[in-house]
Amino acid sequence: MLHHTKTYRAFTLIELLVVIAIISILAAILFPVFARARENARRASCMSNMKQIGLGLMQYTQDYDERYPPSSYCNLTSCAPGDQDSDPSKPSGTFGTYAVSTGNHRTWMDFIYPYVKSTQVFVCPSSQVPKTTPNYGYSDAFNMFGTASYYYRNGGTSTYWIPISLASVTRPSEVICITEYSNTNIEMQPAYVRTLANNPANTEVTPHLDGGNAIYADGHAKWRSRQTILSNIGTGTAVCRADLPTHDATSQWCSRAWNPFIN
Repeated sequence: MLHHTKTYRAFTLIELLVVIAIISILAAILFPVFARARENARRASCMSNMKQIGLGLMQYTQDYDERYPPSSYCNLTSCAPGDQDSDPSKPSGTFGTYAVSTGNHRTWMDFIYPYVKSTQVFVCPSSQVPKTTPNYGYSDAFNMFGTASYYYRNGGTSTYWIPISLASVTRPSEVICITEYSNTNIEMQPAYVRTLANNPANTEVTPHLDGGNAIYADGHAKWRSRQTILSNIGTGTAVCRADLPTHDATSQWCSRAWNPFIN
């Protein structure tokens, strides 16, 4: 009688190493793709937030004599004690204190809150800061905050602290009104954005695939790369004479993407 013995062929060490190498190569190729796909989804979610904010901004202007909202009722050092609301369902109660003072002070987010009816739209899904910090900043060119009235157009004392009107913006589809800016200082200037964007390790203004979203004066939103953000902001510090055709185009205050008064 013949007996047949089954034989089993095992993988050799070389074969195992080849399989492991192939898996490693595939992982190295696919993991960044998956990470990019996830970030693309977050960017789209953030863009949806900003479109809602932009729509709320436009609705606000229609109800308030076609003027943009103030950034807050604060000055450079303090906020009015009576202008507080600690209701946790509102931005003032959700995001806490304003940078120059203590208390739950109302800001531009509270002024457009009746139109967006959500505090979550002010939080970017890619944010790396605490959820009590809002992720979008308001341009002081629209609020005329502090000395902004002077630096953006060298004058305009009659509008000091008064938000500008829709009619004042010469290029509403080109001028940035709100941008990604994860900071408790809820209004911002071009120099702040340039400093942050100039640091590749910083993601406050560029949280999405080395870029960030922005809302323009007409309410639409779009993504801009870090390179575009930097190229749109001048490095000079001279006061902008937007009221004159000979204004200094190299000044940060005269940057066309940020100054609503330049034609």
